[in-house]
Amino acid sequence: MRLRLFFVVTLAAAAALPGLLAAAEEERAFDYAYVNMERLVDEYILFKEAKKEAERKIDEARVEDLEKMSEYQEKLVALEEKAAGPLTPEAKAQTKEEYSALRREALDFRDTLLAKYKRIERDAFEPVYKNVYEKIASYAKKEDYDVVFDYSAILLYADEKYDITEDIVNELNEEAGISK
Repeated sequence: MRLRLFFVVTLAAAAALPGLLAAAEEERAFDYAYVNMERLVDEYILFKEAKKEAERKIDEARVEDLEKMSEYQEKLVALEEKAAGPLTPEAKAQTKEEYSALRREALDFRDTLLAKYKRIERDAFEPVYKNVYEKIASYAKKEDYDVVFDYSAILLYADEKYDITEDIVNELNEEAGISK
């Protein structure tokens, strides 16, 4: 029943859309532009500098991190050799448990390192992206653009008067029984 209602509402909305768009276009056309973010990242000097800085910091961190990973690897190899040797069934089972625990620990450490490297990259690029988005917004306002898209059609800027997020959130919260 709900699915059928959803389709009926969707079809009604789709049928009404051309008329709504035509009415909106008659009222005022949108001024829009796009930015090729891929090209911007390739060509903006601060992106290049941030990339070099992130790579330098990650390389520094990897020297110490590789030592720790080598220690894990050596311990794992030693436990494998121990488990392959002549052991009682109980000792063999305990060695396998130690190996499994150490392997999980090494994998957790690896995941921690990957997260650390991503954090280094994020920290290096975050201020650059912030600057880029601020520049896009100020340029769009200066040139009177209503909407700016990324070349791949990802919205990068829109005049706040077109943002209906607050209205939608308020209505959803009211429906959920939460008032502002």
